[in-house]
Amino acid sequence: MTLSKNNVFYVLALLYVLLTYFCRSNIFFGDMVQFASRHPHFFLANKFQTIFLPNYLDSGHPPLFGIYIAFAWLLFGKSLLVSHVAMLPFLLLIAYQVPQLLSRWLSGYALLFSSLLVFLEPTLLAQATLVSPDIVLMAIFITSINLYLNKKHRTLALILIPLGLISLRGMMVLFASFCAIILNNTFAQRKFNRHHFFTTVLVFLPSVAIAAIWLWLHYQHTGWIGFHSDSPWASSFQQVSFAQMFKNALLFIWRLIDFGRITVWLLALFLLFKLKFARQSNLKFSISIVVFILVFAANTLFADGLVGHRYFLPIYFLTLVFVLKNIPFAFPNNNKFAFALLFLSFLIGGSFVYPSKIAMGWDATPAHLSYYSLRNDAITYLNNNNIPLQSVASGFPNLDTREILELNGDSSHFNSYSDTTLKYILYSNVFNYPDSLIDKIEKTKAIYYQKKGSVYIGIYAIAK
Repeated sequence: MTLSKNNVFYVLALLYVLLTYFCRSNIFFGDMVQFASRHPHFFLANKFQTIFLPNYLDSGHPPLFGIYIAFAWLLFGKSLLVSHVAMLPFLLLIAYQVPQLLSRWLSGYALLFSSLLVFLEPTLLAQATLVSPDIVLMAIFITSINLYLNKKHRTLALILIPLGLISLRGMMVLFASFCAIILNNTFAQRKFNRHHFFTTVLVFLPSVAIAAIWLWLHYQHTGWIGFHSDSPWASSFQQVSFAQMFKNALLFIWRLIDFGRITVWLLALFLLFKLKFARQSNLKFSISIVVFILVFAANTLFADGLVGHRYFLPIYFLTLVFVLKNIPFAFPNNNKFAFALLFLSFLIGGSFVYPSKIAMGWDATPAHLSYYSLRNDAITYLNNNNIPLQSVASGFPNLDTREILELNGDSSHFNSYSDTTLKYILYSNVFNYPDSLIDKIEKTKAIYYQKKGSVYIGIYAIAK
């Protein structure tokens, strides 16, 4: 059987459908509690009478994703299944667009292996298990790359509009994409082309104009853009010292190479040295990667808490595609070894867990998937032993009501570990806890403990 890009699409589509099926009952996790549950709950409760979120829910992003999930609930019922299935159109779009892009350079089994490696990219795979606006962002981003390469500028202008409305990061992708296109054309022609510049401006103008209108309306309504002093996320946007900037730079590099991606970057450097931009597309990809790194670094280095793994998905994708497209040319006789090396790196990196006191982006790795069943078992233990959730301390992302997390109508919830009157604490390496509390818990015998894969959950009686 000849492996065409359509055959590869069917394989990827089947994998994403199966992934959605197996994750259909997974509760909201990480920041998705905010974007995929709290926001839709607000819009549904207010019957879509406003597009503006209250300050305690508003993290500055356009609310398009929350409105989308709320409409899905309105049409098909509010449930975890509906929430996960609502992501399937975007996952299928990724499944279609990835082989469309890679087939420009690859065919046959090389196309299949490369497309599967994109599917297995740890952070993209982890986000694909969640109800995540970053999946929407990536679906549109990959589609826009194909539209640009196919010179379908009118369609591109339309598809860029939701990219600018999915999140502030989507606006950053717009800016980085525009800069990459202009720089690539300038390098290709060895001069600045005024006609190309204004043609590109016209393509990006609708999306930029609509995003700017949203920002202006948001400012008129709230008096701020991005964050405000009373925002729960204000600390993440605070300016930092030079020492913290240096630390952020190291964290940025760590995020880029984490979860097995170090192999991608080492191969990228090797390919640059070996091929030396022998193909024009290599120069274009290299310029684009550098532009995206600079744009995202500018947002990351000068703030205190903007170094989440998922923030850099466009960089991961561009770098991985650069490597995959060049493997058959750089390793004509043993390209299967290079593909296998990447597969092993993603397999190992996607299951690797750092020690408890090292912050880890759990929503960016498939290693977190054991958490859901472990949490259910722990709640069952508490119920069977007549221990109300309100008497148990916990940490992010397990502090909202069960209705917000599970969509089951239950208003009970765990309380914050900062409440010193609580009798018990539910501890997991997935939760965010201060080091001092971790030390205290590790010296205490658990009354309940389970571990599955890399994740563990324990219940401890808090010593007074």
